[in-house]
Amino acid sequence: MEFRFETIEYDRTLPTLPKHYGVYKIFDLHGKLIVLDKTSNLFERFARYYGERSERVRDLDLREITGRIEFIKTDSAFETLYVLYRERKNQFPKTYRKMRTFRLFTLMKINRRQRFPRIYASREIKPGVDYFGPFVSRGQFTRLKTTLERTFKLRPCLYNIRGNDPHPDCLYFQMHTCSRPCNNDIDRRAYLEDVDQAIAFIEGRDGDIEGALIEKMNDFAAQTRFEDAEMVRRKLDKIRRSRQEYKDTFFSVWNFDYIAVLVADSVFRCKIAFIRESRIIGFEQYEIETLDERLASDLRRFFQAPIERDSTRSQYDEFCLVSNFIIDPLQSVDLLPVRDVEHLPEQVVERIQQRKRKRKPTHVDTVAG
Repeated sequence: MEFRFETIEYDRTLPTLPKHYGVYKIFDLHGKLIVLDKTSNLFERFARYYGERSERVRDLDLREITGRIEFIKTDSAFETLYVLYRERKNQFPKTYRKMRTFRLFTLMKINRRQRFPRIYASREIKPGVDYFGPFVSRGQFTRLKTTLERTFKLRPCLYNIRGNDPHPDCLYFQMHTCSRPCNNDIDRRAYLEDVDQAIAFIEGRDGDIEGALIEKMNDFAAQTRFEDAEMVRRKLDKIRRSRQEYKDTFFSVWNFDYIAVLVADSVFRCKIAFIRESRIIGFEQYEIETLDERLASDLRRFFQAPIERDSTRSQYDEFCLVSNFIIDPLQSVDLLPVRDVEHLPEQVVERIQQRKRKRKPTHVDTVAG
């Protein structure tokens, strides 16, 4: 789906625009872009710019310098934000990140390429590193970081640990609150197992953790290694207590595959944004009657074909854009995870039918359909 802007040549009169959500551009007499913004009502916004002036109105008077106007109607807050971000990125490639109009979130970073990884806070994405989020506040991030370090004994220190380099002056070393990899109390393989369990805890895969630990405990018991089995049981109890204290789970940036079902200009149509690895890789409009056939082929096209790698800056921005509608969901957006591609069209149709039950079709919808 292409986002095509309509063009109006300004002739010193109030432009005729719809009372609709939209994104607009204003160019001066020399063709230079001077305004690029969004609004919930195109008509009212341009009435303020080009209507009768009042001393109480402090908006910039653009009547004498405007050459042409371009605008596009949008049907949801999600579409409006995405179109505005996309246009600013194209028009201002060096400074567009300073113009982001959506909330940005902290990510939890775990770099498993380190010999003994630790947990960081980050607001950028780099290839080959695990990121999780979104965290709405630094306090929420700190609580989970502390829970993971105490439950799985991940090191919180800032030292560059290589092994066999103890730091007896470290408070965590003295209190045994970490697994002390600097003192060779644990090797890298066992430490990375704890890291993998911590990642499963972040994503809410508690069943995977419990299954692996119960199997390990039973193996120790079968070998009459009862002390080792007891240590595993205590670790399992500790993880269960931690889950009772911290119930929030978070997404992995690299496994963030969703579709966003959006409203269109009629109840007989819908728009769908395709999100893969936190990137918005497609945007299509569908007729409800033919949704099953078209959506199935588009899902295979977007989620099974090789993905084109874009800037990780854009990946972070688009992850935050989508996360705004997870943290503060709106009725006009339904986010569905992409797990079973074959049955996903049925779920989309069901969501649309639920939405139609809440809203009775008007005469305008009937004519548009």
